[in-house]
Amino acid sequence: MPSADEILRKMRALQERREAAAGPLVDILAKRSRLLEQLAELDEPYGKAYSDAEAAGWTAVELAKLGADEPVRRPRKRSRSAAKKPGGQAPGPSVAGSSPAGDIPAQDGPSTVNEVVTSAASS
Repeated sequence: MPSADEILRKMRALQERREAAAGPLVDILAKRSRLLEQLAELDEPYGKAYSDAEAAGWTAVELAKLGADEPVRRPRKRSRSAAKKPGGQAPGPSVAGSSPAGDIPAQDGPSTVNEVVTSAASS
């Protein structure tokens, strides 16, 4: 049976080989990260240049033939004030006499709150 020292020595040798093998990966990951950051910095000016080319009369098909891919368009951020409805009401349709739980099925009996109310009224 190997001694504790032999086991530790083998373990350290194994760990050193693993660390040595991970070294190139770590270097490439760092380079990749820098390149992705540089690419992200070009997204906005690329989108503007593409839009300017379209405004000048180029079509998306023509630009694609030149090798210019359509830029990734991100949704515009909405301001908080634009999301609020005038009068302080929450956005969304409101129907008089309807319940927000109107379409939630009941566990037993009628399947919606409206059917519960109708059922109770006819009893």
